[in-house]
Parts: sequence; structure tokens; C-alpha cells
Amino acid sequence: MFRPLPLCCLVLLTASPAIAKNTTALVNTFEVTPLIGYRFGGDFDFTKNENTSTIKMVEDVSYGLLTAWSYDRSRQGEFLISHYKSKFSQHSDFFPSNDELGITYAHIGGNVMISKGIIPTYITGGLGLTHLSPKGAGLDSETRFSMNVGLTAKIPVSEQLSFQFGGRVYGTFFNSASSIFCDQEDCLISISSDIWVQTEVTAGLSFAF
Repeated sequence: MFRPLPLCCLVLLTASPAIAKNTTALVNTFEVTPLIGYRFGGDFDFTKNENTSTIKMVEDVSYGLLTAWSYDRSRQGEFLISHYKSKFSQHSDFFPSNDELGITYAHIGGNVMISKGIIPTYITGGLGLTHLSPKGAGLDSETRFSMNVGLTAKIPVSEQLSFQFGGRVYGTFFNSASSIFCDQEDCLISISSDIWVQTEVTAGLSFAF
């Protein structure tokens, strides 16, 4: 069900301006938005002695920075960095030396206005990298290609300030035979699908220049 999502990201910056043909010109050309959010989802499969079980990631607060620049009257380019620290859920057979895991997304993409109403709404997305950094001694970090799609709403506060909130779905690309977080002897976790998914809701204050 997630295979059409990369196509959605690719068309964001090339979508027809007719989506918001009658929108007014953007007054500002550059925006910076510190974000705070909450990230959830992201199950892994743990295999030991040919038995497979599911390990969930602990939901927690995320922090990010979104920069955007005007592309035309209805579109913006975007660069997003979003990071959070999580932990592996407890499992009787899964004991890394440290169960903390940092997950960072770095994506470039854009947004397209889909509703100009009282609260302007945008579809947004991007492509980039996911960096997974386990803290357990001897475990290797992983960097994989990834993408995101989402919806964002902006409430103007003044000409330079607006309140922004929204949600995104992140998909990190693996293959169904992947193993990650390996040390010199073994790999702790296997991936049983082509795409690993997390969801995030965020809010922030946009500063326009």
C-alpha cells in the first residue's frame, strides 16, 4: 500500500500551479520553523533461535528544524531535519548493552497549497536519508534512503510570523531480507518488509523573511 508514496513526493515540486491558481503572491521568500513533535510507530522483528517476535519503539517527543523558500505563488521548497531519541520496548530475549536509539530524518522536498481558506493547508513531502544510531556498545549505525508525505496547516499571526502544525508519515527503504544493528558476531534485528514506517505530528512557529 506504500508503493505509490514515492511518486507523490516526486510530483510535489512539479505539480501544476493550477492547484492554487488564484492564490496571492507570497510576500516573503524564506521561512525558518523550529518544530516540536511526537513520533510513534516503527516496529522491528527480532529473531533468535529461529523464533521471530516484534519489538516496538517507545513513543517520544521529537525536535526538528524546517526551512522553506518560495518556488512560485503556490509552492515552496523545503529542507527538513527531525530527530528523536527512543528506546526498544522490553523483551525477555533482547538485551542490547544500551537500549537507546537515535533516529534522524534529513529530507529535501516541498509543499503545494491545496486549500486557501481561513487556515491555508498544504500537502508536503520530501526525499532523503534516515540515520539510525543505536547506543549499545559495538552496534553499527545505519543510514538508509527514505521519504515522507504529510499535511501542514499555517495560521498567520502577523506578516512575518505564523503558527504551523501538521503530520507526516516517514518511510525508510529496506528489503525484506535486511538485517541491521550488527556487531562483529551477529545482527540483532531483521526487517520483514520493504519499507519501515513511522508517523509524526508537529507544531512550530514560522519566521518569514
